Amino acid sequence: MSLEPIPPVVEDFFSDSNASIITSDDPTSPALKPQGKSKATTHLSIEHSLITAYSSSSGGSSIKSVNAISNTIEIGSSTKEMGVDDLLIGLINRANSNVSNSSEPSSQRLYSGTSAGKSVFHSQKSPLFTVQQDNELSEGEALEACEECLDSDSSSEWNKNAVKSIKVSYGHSRNLDGSALSLDTQHSGYQRKYLHEDPQSTTWARHRKHFFILSSAGKPIYTRYGDESRISSYMGVIQAIVSFFADADDSLRCINAGQHKFVFLLKEPLYLVAVSRTNESESQLRDQLNYMYNQILSVLTSVQLTKIFEQRINFDLRRLLGGTEIFLDNLATGMSDDPGFMLGSIQCVRMSKELRDKVGATMQPVKSKDLLYAMLITNNKLITLLRPRRHSLHPADLHLIFNTINGSSTFKSAESWIPICLPKFNNKGFLHAYVSYIVTNVCLLLISPDHDNFFELSKAKSKIIKQLSSTTALKDLENAILNNEYSIADVGVPGLRHFIYKTKQHVQYTSSEFARPYNTPREKRKLFKLYRYTHDRMHSRIRPLKVHYYVSPSETILGWTTASFELYAAFGPMIPKSAVIASANGLLRWIKKEEDTLFILHSP
Repeated sequence: MSLEPIPPVVEDFFSDSNASIITSDDPTSPALKPQGKSKATTHLSIEHSLITAYSSSSGGSSIKSVNAISNTIEIGSSTKEMGVDDLLIGLINRANSNVSNSSEPSSQRLYSGTSAGKSVFHSQKSPLFTVQQDNELSEGEALEACEECLDSDSSSEWNKNAVKSIKVSYGHSRNLDGSALSLDTQHSGYQRKYLHEDPQSTTWARHRKHFFILSSAGKPIYTRYGDESRISSYMGVIQAIVSFFADADDSLRCINAGQHKFVFLLKEPLYLVAVSRTNESESQLRDQLNYMYNQILSVLTSVQLTKIFEQRINFDLRRLLGGTEIFLDNLATGMSDDPGFMLGSIQCVRMSKELRDKVGATMQPVKSKDLLYAMLITNNKLITLLRPRRHSLHPADLHLIFNTINGSSTFKSAESWIPICLPKFNNKGFLHAYVSYIVTNVCLLLISPDHDNFFELSKAKSKIIKQLSSTTALKDLENAILNNEYSIADVGVPGLRHFIYKTKQHVQYTSSEFARPYNTPREKRKLFKLYRYTHDRMHSRIRPLKVHYYVSPSETILGWTTASFELYAAFGPMIPKSAVIASANGLLRWIKKEEDTLFILHSP
């Protein structure tokens, strides 16, 4: 399969002095690209047996109502029969009839599977990763999974040892061929925690949020819980619902059914669906589906994806994505409790401006015409980023990078060379990323459009380590990472319990550590749900708010958005409004004073 090449960037490896290193789709952020014209959409709200609907399409038939008892949908003056009750409710608790998987051969693919259940990730010439998966959990693991608290949005911890990295043997050859690379084929130990579940099990229905990905032909691709092969009939139901509205020249976006919200993202040839009974809004769930879609594009470009289904509409995409479930699982878990996904921004490591500049200066020698981005990251936080002029990086692409690095601990044990598509940068071609940990928890990432640039970047890494080690910068960096969290006491604002602040200009956010009373997982989830609700009210399409003030028996939540920032802050329940306003202004003054340490304001 041919790949669309990305032309090398030959500009100087320096940023514009006044430009942000990260850009977003927010209207107030720099380098905003025009958005496409909106399509006709349909929303449905289900109350008991009657489904009411409205359409945003300006032409064609309008859907008036759906009656779940008579199984009919009225569109204009005509009436169509449809098993709505079975279709909608069946997505949650209908008995599943197993359907065997398709096993048609493919001559062009990025992944290959073996009879032992092993999937090997391939680039154009040589394999890069080996992943071993088991379809069964032990009885003890199954019981542990069943006893897990299922009322949270992120109730699982993942074994992140699925992907095995390249082990490089340095020889006389300068080419990336089979002699230069070897695979670690040892069992990775990764098992999907809920793989044993199916729609007939009580635990499957108790999960508060599900993600489903399927092809437009109804072929299962991914499910957050359970095995895709066991929910084939459910994928067919989703495909039937989407097709029904497509026949009426409408695009289905959301269905509200009691406590459940069904959100659809239609990206031909893929359909992505979130089924949730959390307090997340439609737009928040759709943003999460976009992240899931981008994660797939990071492995298969949009060009490849389109060509595959143009040639064979019923192609089983799981055969190409085999072994990448760990990244989708890790992403689905992280989106439920990471503010960065909700805010569309990145968190940076808090450190002195002098240290950040010193670390950035040591990376300057790696600049070349074939290098796009150079960055240091740790624990899903950005330390520093070098970029070409006028080439800011989108936070969605950075989240994909973080998720890929965080998805497997084996990146820590070897130098790695991985193809990756960054959809916001270019969804039609691959870049190539050199990944290596220079010290514990500090990952160096060098991204190049040249697939033969591995050895040059490996040498550049050695130079960076040598220069960092020649001074105290490396030790100072490790100390800064260990002490990058800050408490409310450090802020010195009376009455404040916790806060999240996003700077819109730089598309970055900062947050205080979780202290009492939010020092338990349950209380953290509770606070984040309140932030999520506040975020939804301030970004509502119907009536967005500039300030949102919410008081409960246990806390007071302030949400405040302007053209330059967003603030989410938690106070005690008895604090008066005047004190909240004074504390918020005091917090803004502290952030302004510390912004050089909290954010990356310019590229080195």
